[in-house]
Amino acid sequence: MRGLTSLIFGISLLAGCGQPDPPPVMGALAAFDLVDQDGQPLTRETLAGSTWVVDFFFTRCPSICPLMTERMESVAARWPGAAPKFLSVSIDPEWDTSQRLRAYADERNLPQERWRFATGDKKAIRALCTGTFRLAMGRGMDEGGDILHSSRFILVDAKGDIRGAFDGLDDAGHKALDVALRALLAEAGS
Repeated sequence: MRGLTSLIFGISLLAGCGQPDPPPVMGALAAFDLVDQDGQPLTRETLAGSTWVVDFFFTRCPSICPLMTERMESVAARWPGAAPKFLSVSIDPEWDTSQRLRAYADERNLPQERWRFATGDKKAIRALCTGTFRLAMGRGMDEGGDILHSSRFILVDAKGDIRGAFDGLDDAGHKALDVALRALLAEAGS
């Protein structure tokens, strides 16, 4: 009997060590109107129904953006299949037209069936970056050709709720993102 009790206790402990709890809701995705690399409208409704990892970058960035794109690509490689999807929003919309974003994605052979690149009105991009996601974004380009912006990857669930902000350049941030993705995708599957 003692062995059976130990076995039942062990199984119950293992059952409690399953999936981590999904990350808490940090806010809701506000309405926005952008266009993607194909010139197609990209809105909050476009993102509905899928889990997304979002970042802000620009194609002629001389500093962190190339590494951010590589790190986002590593997330896509760790999560093959349909979920999650990815969205990179340019903070340099005067330069980053839909055509330039398409060329950027094509040159890097990025998985565009799951990864959208967005541009649009600068005020709309600023509102999304600094207002909705509460991320840093500079007001203009410095003499070195850089624009101040965050390196965070934002996790948005299928309902349009913001579920986390993770350092896109840090290994610990990627591990935390993976844990959150695992929990969110398990939650969505249940």
